[in-house]
Parts: sequence; C-alpha cells; structure tokens
Amino acid sequence: MSADTLTPASRDFYERAKGKVALSIAVSAIGLAFLGFTACAGGEASAANNSLDYDNLSSDQKASYHAILGGSGFATFVFILAFFVMTSAAVYISPLINGSANEKKVLRAPQEIDTGLSYSDSDKN
Repeated sequence: MSADTLTPASRDFYERAKGKVALSIAVSAIGLAFLGFTACAGGEASAANNSLDYDNLSSDQKASYHAILGGSGFATFVFILAFFVMTSAAVYISPLINGSANEKKVLRAPQEIDTGLSYSDSDKN
C-alpha cells in the first residue's frame, strides 16, 4: 500500500514514525561526533602528559602542561558522558528499537492503523 492512499490519521502516524527514525539517526550522528571529540581531547591530554617528561622545562611550562592535562582530561570525561547520553537518547527515540508494535508495523510497509474505533452511521448522534 502506498502512503498516499492512507487516511489522514494513519498518514500522520506513518509520517511521525518516519520523523522519529530521522531524529534518531541525527541524534546518533551527534553522539558519534562527541565520541570523536572524546578521542581528540584524550589525545591532547596524552600529549600534554608525555610533554611533562622533557628535561628542560621551566616551572611555568610544567604548570602549563598540567593545566592542559587537567582541562583535556575533564573534556574527555564530559565528551564521553555526552556520547553515552546521546546514544541512549537515540535508542529511546528510535521506533525501530523502542517503538510500539504499530510503529514497527507501519515502518515496514505503510498501512492503515487499527484504532479500535468504528465510525458507523449508528454511532453518530
């Protein structure tokens, strides 16, 4: 069945489910960006830690490397937390993983959603 032949309520449900999939993919991409920022900040912290091993460093240079090490280490922690939050949000939003049976069914193939309501002439007042 084509999505163009659905009733307005079913079409809205179908479009909302598709939107949730798109949002889930976007949130996942943002989470992966945070994972990349984690690697970058961790590399900066590691480089600052390795730089502390040089022999000819003044006390100001050592203090600078310690500040970079602390800041980059904290940034690594924050970015990995952001990655976990975004990944959890993507799983929570996704109708393919955490959706209702109707959402999973309608995403496979657009079809009418059974609401359990009947709109016959005898029901109208």
